[in-house]
Amino acid sequence: PAPTLFFPLKRAREPVAPHEFLNSLRTSFPQFAQRGENGGWAQQDAEECLTQIMQVLSSKVKEDGKSVVEDLFGIEMDIEVKATEGDEPAYTEKEKVLKMACHIEGPVMQPDGSNKGGTDLLPQCIAKAMVSQLEKTSPVLGRQVIYNKTAKITKLPPYLLCQFVRFYWKQDTQKKAKILRPVKFPVTLDMKDYCTDPLKASIEEWREVELKKQEAEKLAKRFKNFGGDEAAPAAAGAAGGEAAKAGEAMEVEGAAAAGAPAAGAGAAAPAAPAAAAGNVEDKWGSYELTGVLTHQGRSADGGHYISWIKKEGASKEASQTWYKFDDDKVSEVDEKKVKELYGGGDWHMAYICLYKKCDTVFGSDSTRY
Repeated sequence: PAPTLFFPLKRAREPVAPHEFLNSLRTSFPQFAQRGENGGWAQQDAEECLTQIMQVLSSKVKEDGKSVVEDLFGIEMDIEVKATEGDEPAYTEKEKVLKMACHIEGPVMQPDGSNKGGTDLLPQCIAKAMVSQLEKTSPVLGRQVIYNKTAKITKLPPYLLCQFVRFYWKQDTQKKAKILRPVKFPVTLDMKDYCTDPLKASIEEWREVELKKQEAEKLAKRFKNFGGDEAAPAAAGAAGGEAAKAGEAMEVEGAAAAGAPAAGAGAAAPAAPAAAAGNVEDKWGSYELTGVLTHQGRSADGGHYISWIKKEGASKEASQTWYKFDDDKVSEVDEKKVKELYGGGDWHMAYICLYKKCDTVFGSDSTRY
């Protein structure tokens, strides 16, 4: 049923009713065929629906024997597991996930009576998602022991899904409840600090080359404006030579080093090493926000879901324009409206954020709100 949904969506000028896809979903996963007390379709969790769809597509859609979904969304990690007591040596596990589950925490009361901590920003949620605990039997001590698990990313995907864990099971009411705490999410997200040391170093090297290239372009433009056309190439060459040196010893996926070409007089600002052409995306570590799924309402068993998708285009106007998909009603909104989706009340609040790899480099940290 997927082709019968996506092909019409590409060509359609009017709303598309996904009857065949929806019927197939309800047949394959009866939970989505449940009905409420009034006989209508019961409210379902959008994240659970997305997870089921991605699992099916992951097993069915292959290219060269590999899952297309895992190639697009798979986050590969090394997880160090260390016992909190005893002399048991730490060990490392490999894990691949399709999204970051970002838990939201409130402030903690301090001894002086003040409240501190809590998650106010998406990067804080991601940092907390990288550490966890596990209780199991220690082969050394022969009893139950708590283990600390610390995850580091070894490979970043082209698309990054971040899910805010806003719904949880409340024991006293025996119902799902919603966390309303506002959490800011950036328009550009830097994932470098969550990576293993080798990947982090590779990202830093690439950024150094790119920043020097940007500086060379700025110098060339400045000399052109104030010194005439003849001074611009020399300025670019002088600054570009420094960028070339920074790229001389870099390796790409184990390949031989391919430094940026030396830029002398009359040369343009250097580009990233040619050997990286097929792997450059894995080196930036920067992401731009391209989609948000929101939930409106205070109940997990009700409310309304809406999608917000960034308009494609290189112009400044296009980069600040988003589409709001509210059932069959589609409208254009300014990026400022998307920044109102942080949460904290009855308005639409972000539940899932979709980020896309980009080559944005601002400096040591590319996160921008």
